[in-house]
Amino acid sequence: MERPPTRPPLRKAERWALVALFLLAFLPRAIYPVSRPLQWYFRSAQFFQAAMEGDWAGTLFSEHPGVTVMWLSGGALWGWYGLQTLVGLSPPTPLETEGYAFADRVAVGVLPLAVVISVGIVWGWFLLRRLFDSQVAWTATILWAIDPFHLTNSKVLHLDAVLSVLMMLSALWMLIHLRDHETRALVYSAVLGGLALLTKIAALFLIPFLGLCLLVAGGLSLRASQPAPRVLRSLLLRFLLWLLIAFTLYVLLWPAMWSQPLTTLETVVQQGIVRKINRAHALPRFHRGRTMIGDPGTLYYIDTLLFRTTFLTLPFFFVGIGAAMRKRGRTPWFLLVAFAVFYLAQMTLASRKESRYLLPVFLAIDVFSARGIVWWARRVGRRRFPRPLHLIGLLLLAQALAVLPRFPYYGTLYNRLLGGPRTAQRVLPLGYFGEGLDLAGRYIDDQPEAEHLTVATQFLANEILAQYVRAPVYDIAAVGEDADFLVFGVQFTTRGRDFPRWGALWETTYKFREAEFTVSFDGIPYAWVHRPAAEPVIPHPMDVRLGEPIRLAGYRLAQDEVSPGDPLLLTLYWRADGPIEQDYTVFVHLQGPDGRLVAQQDHPPVGGTRPTSGWGRGDLVEDPYEVPLPSHLPPGEYLLSVGMYDPTNLERLPAFSADGERLPEDRIVLATVRVVPVVPFWHRALSIAWLALIAAGVGVPWLRKRG
Repeated sequence: MERPPTRPPLRKAERWALVALFLLAFLPRAIYPVSRPLQWYFRSAQFFQAAMEGDWAGTLFSEHPGVTVMWLSGGALWGWYGLQTLVGLSPPTPLETEGYAFADRVAVGVLPLAVVISVGIVWGWFLLRRLFDSQVAWTATILWAIDPFHLTNSKVLHLDAVLSVLMMLSALWMLIHLRDHETRALVYSAVLGGLALLTKIAALFLIPFLGLCLLVAGGLSLRASQPAPRVLRSLLLRFLLWLLIAFTLYVLLWPAMWSQPLTTLETVVQQGIVRKINRAHALPRFHRGRTMIGDPGTLYYIDTLLFRTTFLTLPFFFVGIGAAMRKRGRTPWFLLVAFAVFYLAQMTLASRKESRYLLPVFLAIDVFSARGIVWWARRVGRRRFPRPLHLIGLLLLAQALAVLPRFPYYGTLYNRLLGGPRTAQRVLPLGYFGEGLDLAGRYIDDQPEAEHLTVATQFLANEILAQYVRAPVYDIAAVGEDADFLVFGVQFTTRGRDFPRWGALWETTYKFREAEFTVSFDGIPYAWVHRPAAEPVIPHPMDVRLGEPIRLAGYRLAQDEVSPGDPLLLTLYWRADGPIEQDYTVFVHLQGPDGRLVAQQDHPPVGGTRPTSGWGRGDLVEDPYEVPLPSHLPPGEYLLSVGMYDPTNLERLPAFSADGERLPEDRIVLATVRVVPVVPFWHRALSIAWLALIAAGVGVPWLRKRG
């Protein structure tokens, strides 16, 4: 590797800029965390308690093993408890959660993780500046600071965001060691690698990556005509030194390794490696329109990378790959590509897959995107305006304006180049981090005597809700509708639609019922709050009579704007004015402007479970329909109408409006439904124009030079 010129000392402006970089990374992560399930909250509190009590064996909680996070968050949780006690308050311990809305304590647990990640981003600036140049370093670390997917994972009390930063810093120190042959750089890499191994077993990847780096260094040494035995001995000693430092740190910082090292290591290997490789997650997974249990396949990770990058990082990643692979100085870039590709391959081999497992790859993508942005700006920019630095600043500002206004729900951002969340919801589950459930919990906790209410929700969502309500929160499977409030989250309704444990009540009733409170992002509902005991709300009341004893009291249309292939969710509210002797069938028609029928659904009320002959006087019948729309349906306005007919002779019941006028064709027109493309034309045009602009910046200077 070629050594760049020695870096000058930091200027005063650079020091202030680094402070601003720290704040840019820290504040979005530390303010208002939106936490996922709470296993690492409780593990952190229990781990620190066990360590302080000298129960070394009691610090083994997980095969991951999560030790770094448990030291940091556990110390913060118990430190906050001790500080409150010291000033005379009587706070609950971190492990006391019944009857408390304890999101503030979760935020305290996230705080040290946000500090570590933000310090790591600033540290990364020094390493990237040393490896490459100042502009690449600034661009990459700003992208790290405001990467929406990394931000989202950094706002939860979990392992992956901390792991990704530790792994990236360790890898960068490896690259510096190979170029500068500094033992100190190898020691730093080993220390960070040991902390990464203490965080999650996936960091074992650093060991073969170190081997690859040393092999490349050995090849360069042999090419320089150094003696082979000497080169091999040096490589082996460096490899063993890295392992020794990392393993020593692993033992020193994990008390379980002091008292039961064999049991601890066996747990990590058997459950953390063998089981994760061979056994997929037992919970349902949604991918590309299918809900499944098992390995979702390699495409799951490819889709995650495509949708969780941004309009800036995805195209400039490919530009950066091309720019980095020039002859001069390409060795560190080659190894950084290997880091991303081989880590992705490692994660793909395992049957258990989660999108957050790819966070180290996202940091590598951001570095290549930074290389692409800087290279592109230098080609396009001129000595006057726009200068390269101005272009880089404008591009980073555009990224910030797309990401930061999403605070604190950065996980609702999906790549706009691919259609954004409306396209993403057909491919990946929305609400992966429980977005919206916090607002649902706060809504319930604002109700009178909220602490005495009973709340039921879907499995796993209960741990998120429990942070925001004082009332007890139960699984719907345990209490059903015997609760004051039911809360549904989009991730769980999507993943659990075919599973009674999660989806039965939703699929049969509440998907079609107007919620008392709804949380939406980008016009897509993420969370719904229902009162089971309340009378159903009829959003669009009507008074249409069919025959003598049947009236349509109104309807609910979940959406009046749909895309081809979407289901149309309709609820009809019938009322009986007297006894009905015959069973009738309901028809739901969607017709084009020319009257042509494009979608329909015919069946007895409530799927045949509430035949009209069983209706009593005054009964209000809630009748849901899910009408699938053809995937090839052209955009336009369509007429939605309903009615009833006698299935024995197909004769329709006469339909009369409120003023007694008979309706044409005995058809009750409900609404006009607009069918729109999943991705609007203007959106596609902007995406194409943006990609064309990037391509022009790549090609036009070359053509101008050739000319």
